[in-house]
Amino acid sequence: MASAQAMQGPAKNVPPEHAFSLHVPLLPVAVDLWIDGRHHLTKQVNPGDTFLFDLRSNPVSEIHAPFDIIRFYISQASLDELAFDQGISRTKGLISPGQGVYDRVMYGLANALLDQVERADERSTLFIDHVALAFYAHVMRAYGNATLPDAPVSGGLSPWQLRRVIDFISAHLDGDPTIAELARECALSPGYFARAFRRTTGITPHQWLVRKRVERAKALLLAGTLGLAEIAFMCGFVDQSHFTRVFTKLEGDSPGRWRQTHR
Repeated sequence: MASAQAMQGPAKNVPPEHAFSLHVPLLPVAVDLWIDGRHHLTKQVNPGDTFLFDLRSNPVSEIHAPFDIIRFYISQASLDELAFDQGISRTKGLISPGQGVYDRVMYGLANALLDQVERADERSTLFIDHVALAFYAHVMRAYGNATLPDAPVSGGLSPWQLRRVIDFISAHLDGDPTIAELARECALSPGYFARAFRRTTGITPHQWLVRKRVERAKALLLAGTLGLAEIAFMCGFVDQSHFTRVFTKLEGDSPGRWRQTHR
């Protein structure tokens, strides 16, 4: 959520639900905060200072400057599911060491999502899923009140699992597969699959998908019969502009110039 001007009074009351919201500002702001109808604090906030809100306690804020904030949401049901997936005891909610405390990981995740927020038409489900898994793991470790094991250790994918997921990605280059769909191909949970895939390949599923799209695009460029817009569509890019930006980032040259050089 963002605004080019300060809020004109406190925000509206928050409907109660058994869930939590973490707010990460990207700009310095001054904020007043009310919890359960009582004034909680007045604070000058810097980028990365993270606020954890229990949505059962009606957290209401008033921001006294233009703001840009990335808001993360997680329900208690999702916390329970994550605990079950990791084989740990159920966490009874989340606890913050203090409101507006700098959290380097949350700030990094917020910035990672920023491009996805600003370019909504180019969102990648695989990328967002990967950030979500990192977010869930971090909040459980940093804000959960369950006893967590040491850093999770997982093996890599077996040869049949890797081949199956690569075949699935290759068959869906023009689509938007999810981590859950890829995990099902390997008979694994999404969290375990994401760790095992990276351990095996050295990159995330989203990075693998992007690289395969560019490889397919290069083959079509060399064939020389299709326009850039057609190639972009066939390889799963939103449009020619999206295709050009991603291709140039990976190859160091635009698709048109690359074709001229390599034909």
